[in-house]
Amino acid sequence: MTFRILRKLTNFRKRDDGVAAMEFALVLPVLLIILMGTIEFSNVLMVERKLLNAMQSVADLIGKETDVTDAELDEIFYAAQLVMYPYAASNMTIGVASVRYDDDTGTPTLDWSDSWNGGSVQNPTTLAAGRGDAGESIIIVSGSYAYTPLSTLVITSSFSLGETSYVRPRKVDYILKN
Repeated sequence: MTFRILRKLTNFRKRDDGVAAMEFALVLPVLLIILMGTIEFSNVLMVERKLLNAMQSVADLIGKETDVTDAELDEIFYAAQLVMYPYAASNMTIGVASVRYDDDTGTPTLDWSDSWNGGSVQNPTTLAAGRGDAGESIIIVSGSYAYTPLSTLVITSSFSLGETSYVRPRKVDYILKN
């Protein structure tokens, strides 16, 4: 009787029928977390890249004008929303500031500003310091995007991405806002 039990235990220990399934079951959660992390971080990088492209597009479109109106700025802001596609443009804010450098001293002063969806350029004269000469101007476009993760498995909460672009007017020393 004892011999038979020992033989069954020995046979049981030598069998490896379910080892691969057991290893797979142990490794699967780790692989899924790595997969979700890769997808999530790729998505964050894509949103960040689109936000940068949107801010550069806004700066470029304003920079090629000689003057802008509120209607033209609305069209430019709409173009930025299209750049963000397929991501929700409602999560994006845009602030635009035109900073003019004094003709004599070169001291930066805010000429005009505008925004979309509650955006703003924080401290535009500080950002413009050292970026231009007397009699010139610079357009500063600042944007943020409230990113919400696809799942909270890897990134546990929402956070904000931000980008700032600078451009000099192409055709004139400074762009007027009518």
